[in-house]
Amino acid sequence: MAVKKIFKTKTRDTAADSFFMGLVKVFKKMPRIIDLNGQAHSFPRRMILIGNHSAASGPLTYRLALKFRFMTWSMHMMMEGYKSRWNYLYHVFYRQKLGYSKFKSFVIATLFALISRICYKIAGTIPVYYDNRLITTFRNSLKCLEDNVSVFVFPENSNSGYLTKIEQFFPGFLHLSKIFYKKYGVDLPIYTLYYSKTAKKIVIGKPMYYGELSKENSDKDIIENFRKYLNSLYDDYIALPAPPAI
Repeated sequence: MAVKKIFKTKTRDTAADSFFMGLVKVFKKMPRIIDLNGQAHSFPRRMILIGNHSAASGPLTYRLALKFRFMTWSMHMMMEGYKSRWNYLYHVFYRQKLGYSKFKSFVIATLFALISRICYKIAGTIPVYYDNRLITTFRNSLKCLEDNVSVFVFPENSNSGYLTKIEQFFPGFLHLSKIFYKKYGVDLPIYTLYYSKTAKKIVIGKPMYYGELSKENSDKDIIENFRKYLNSLYDDYIALPAPPAI
């Protein structure tokens, strides 16, 4: 009989974690961070973060560049056995979402699946399910927030690939905020972030609050407001200005 795995909040980095991340930083240039809250702004220990995935580069870059602690929602297959990880990487992530060739997808999936579980463990991930186990995703996310560790969610619909301007948001991040608000009466700040690999920038937007927004907006409208705000961070702080008309 298989032993049920107990979820644990990652409240600190081990020496091995710090060594690995320090090694990666040697070879990866860190992006410039533009915090719209001001240099003197102090982030709370407990918040919900949402951002664009930026293809394969976003999750790792956020983890390395941001100074506050958080755990990240990630597809549950990436925390399971080798076959499960390989199938997701090859069929979904590289072929479907990134549009790689069969050969390139096979090679990268075969190699990355060997170490991906270790990488995800170091990063601190919360398995996301899309069946009746979704309740486990929210239960584990609540535990992180209860332990004063923030939760990072990538809400964009990337089924057809990762886009510069996000066209649709999934509602999971808002459901998490609602659950916490109803259980504890605490209106958690939800921060919106945009990362551009090309521009080497992370823009951190100003926080918004579910309890406050819900007074005059439906959930559908709130989610759409966050999507538009995320895209506006790209438009206002990353996109190049249009050339002058001739």
